[in-house]
Amino acid sequence: MCNERHRNFSIGKFNLYSETRGKNRFRFFGDSVKRLFIQAIVPIVLLRKDGPIAAIVASDPYASGFAGLVLKHVLKTKLIVEVNGDYHTTEPAQGLVKRRLMKRILKMTLLGCDGIKVLNKDQQEFYKQRFPQKPIFKFPDFVASRYFESLESHQGDYLLSVGFPFELKGMDLLILAFRSIAARHPQIHLRIMGYCPAREMVRYRKLAGNEERIKFLAPGWIEDVGEQMRGCYALVNAARSEAMGRVMLEAMSCRKPIVTTRTNGANECVEDGKTGLLCNVADMEDLAKKLDLLLEAPVLAKLMGQAGYERLQRRFSEDNYKKGFTVMLQSVLQEG
Repeated sequence: MCNERHRNFSIGKFNLYSETRGKNRFRFFGDSVKRLFIQAIVPIVLLRKDGPIAAIVASDPYASGFAGLVLKHVLKTKLIVEVNGDYHTTEPAQGLVKRRLMKRILKMTLLGCDGIKVLNKDQQEFYKQRFPQKPIFKFPDFVASRYFESLESHQGDYLLSVGFPFELKGMDLLILAFRSIAARHPQIHLRIMGYCPAREMVRYRKLAGNEERIKFLAPGWIEDVGEQMRGCYALVNAARSEAMGRVMLEAMSCRKPIVTTRTNGANECVEDGKTGLLCNVADMEDLAKKLDLLLEAPVLAKLMGQAGYERLQRRFSEDNYKKGFTVMLQSVLQEG
């Protein structure tokens, strides 16, 4: 799904196909039909003439997973489903009908796949219990760590938070926490980067009040994120739920310390007291306390940033991703 319709649009060695997203009240169902067409019907037409397909990798267990299930049976191939969210602990949608439908699709795609890729230990344990007959592969999503490593970084005078949607990423809690400590750190600013609908943004600007040191930045491409990341004092992630947190690995690539909530993703990425500081989820006071602690210790912040970079090289680098992905494919393809 995209803002524009594309047919065979070349991007490097790849061809992009896309459909525009719906804009009416039946958007979910309309988008689902379009998505199924793009992800299942188009590949069937294009790929059947190209010979056998080794494997299909679906980027989520819902629409992409369902389309992958169709492709698996039509193309007589293997299917791997990526679970890129903590769907076992959070509701997939707000509406009752949509929520029930998505839960059924998730169960159906995971029962029908040949392998499940997860991001954190909590996911791994849950899906092992729920689908004991399925091979589970745990490794992080790809992060362009080499690009962020190449940036010339320095310890700046602002905290940075990057994410979407703002509610899930806890931007409201972060704003309140920053305002509670702002007087004690008059030299420090807060920058919040990401997409937020205009109506919702009104709420966050009200929370920011008259604090001139809180700045909202428009979403951008990787270069825009990198420009903000390389000069921040620390990355702050106040998410209410996070399966991995790609932005945390980007920060580690720039040797930045991280203050984050104890989500499953943060527990996987951040070593509390070594590469960053963990605080309780949805606890504004605890978040403010940890921000205070880090801002009062710039030398410690630098040491944590370096330790985070070293941890990234050991566990979350581009090479680690390629190894994990290769092992996953080889394992699934060798079955049978």
